[in-house]
Amino acid sequence: MGSRRLQLAVRALFIPTILLLLTACSDDATIKKSKEDLKDVNCMRLVVFPPDKFLSETMKQLYNFDDNCSYKLSVSQKSGITCNSNQNADKKILANFPSGYIRLELTKGSKTIFSYYRDLTHKADEEDVKEAFTSLLEKIK
Repeated sequence: MGSRRLQLAVRALFIPTILLLLTACSDDATIKKSKEDLKDVNCMRLVVFPPDKFLSETMKQLYNFDDNCSYKLSVSQKSGITCNSNQNADKKILANFPSGYIRLELTKGSKTIFSYYRDLTHKADEEDVKEAFTSLLEKIK
């Protein structure tokens, strides 16, 4: 009888444990685009949130943004993030564990057309911004 209870307890903990491992901090980069043809994008309006002078200036060097365009490119970055998940203790000790990210999201109205997200081990620099924006430009040309 005790063995049966133990088996049930193990089964009850197995799925939540797997889900926890899958949702712990990750260092994967993700690029997604919608089924909409990105070749229709002929202009973009830049929104940097929260406001960041470095991101704004770097993006404006890469593209001539139009404040009246219906396509909105939202750009954000964050650094100094700490992951408190114990499942990643080995990665934090043995590797460069991400402490920040850069994110780009191109929308038209409320529909997301393209998104780019990359974990970083440092604050976003000019190369990170160029790489992210180039990945978008390759899709719209």
